[in-house]
Amino acid sequence: MAVAVGTAAATLVGTPLYIRARGRFRRLRAERDAADQENARLKGWAAESEHLVTARLPALVTHLAHPHVPVPGLRDRALAGSSMDVAHRQVLDLVSRAVAAERERVDEAAQAVMRGATTVIQAASYRLQTEIREMQYRFDDPLIAETAMGLDQLNEQNLRRIQATGVLCGASPGLTRADSSLGDVLKGAQSRVRAYQRITVSNHLAQPLGVVARAVEPVAVTVAELMANAVHHTHGTLPVEASCHQVESGACVVIDDAGVGMNADEVAFATRLLSGTWPVMLTELGDPPRAGFATIGRLVKQYGFSVSVDKPSPYGGVRAVLFLPGHLLTLLDEQANPPSAMAPAPRRTAPPGHAVAPDSGGDAVLPRRRRVRSQPPQPAPSAPAAVAEPVDARTPDEVASTYSAFQAGTASGRAAVTADHDEGNLT
Repeated sequence: MAVAVGTAAATLVGTPLYIRARGRFRRLRAERDAADQENARLKGWAAESEHLVTARLPALVTHLAHPHVPVPGLRDRALAGSSMDVAHRQVLDLVSRAVAAERERVDEAAQAVMRGATTVIQAASYRLQTEIREMQYRFDDPLIAETAMGLDQLNEQNLRRIQATGVLCGASPGLTRADSSLGDVLKGAQSRVRAYQRITVSNHLAQPLGVVARAVEPVAVTVAELMANAVHHTHGTLPVEASCHQVESGACVVIDDAGVGMNADEVAFATRLLSGTWPVMLTELGDPPRAGFATIGRLVKQYGFSVSVDKPSPYGGVRAVLFLPGHLLTLLDEQANPPSAMAPAPRRTAPPGHAVAPDSGGDAVLPRRRRVRSQPPQPAPSAPAAVAEPVDARTPDEVASTYSAFQAGTASGRAAVTADHDEGNLT
């Protein structure tokens, strides 16, 4: 009986029906395995797509505004290089370009609005400036004169901020001046800064160098922004030093403050802004916006001078250096066009007869010819003549005090004359 059952089983196994059933079972198992793999792949893709929408795209938008924010990569690194990875990269690039283009469009529109508004306000500030200065000559009361000078200085501060904002938004500085001495430009910039009394201006030029007309106002705006930055970051009891110097290929203005200085990241960021080549958007300047260095960068790119803040000052703060190449400088005739009374007295130590060649493109210093003129004989003095000491420039406060005293003396003299005249009529 057992032999018969074994023989029947062997016969059944060898039949074609069993062979077909076993093959079908293998195919079904392979199809099941393939379906499981496809389901796993689809689940992985779904998870990556969810990761793209919930994590990578929001991080990308934030990264475009704040580059220090990283954008995460794939959730499953095994999918790197796959078709899904390529498709996701294309989505990220498309969103990046769209967001950047929209931000630029919005920023350009904001700059256009600000440019138009600052132009109108700047023109009104110039008219106000004219009215205030005419009022100083119209009234003899010392108190009115002192008040007018304070209003004039406050208007200068507002005008500097409006002018800097307009330049940042693509407008011109707004004024065209004649060739001006570098010392006058520094004093003019000082008058636009709050707490200008803390700024000490000195002139170390070897020759009477001036700034060409087209660059006078841009240089004044730049120096004013550097002075304002130095005063802002220096304690109220500490001074700020500004000086102008002549160098082989031009001239430079050095501003030293005694503030807390700048760390490496701040220096790198300021250097990018001051280079004039870094694209600047209004939304990147903070709230309230720190537009000083960005404004200087616009002027640097347009007029061809340079500004650096990468070296510390001798007082532990920041040293800002404005370099003016030779093509922005000219040699002035001090007799025909003397500097203003407010300009700092020069401390000339270089040999006379040398100056930066105007419009030389920053070449070497060239000697200047001097014409010899015959002088009439002079009688010998009986005693050695006293050597005249150089008159130092007066501070704005000293000028205001002198002007107030002059106004008071004028009023007193007029009152005395009127009283004498009235008494004479009575007698």
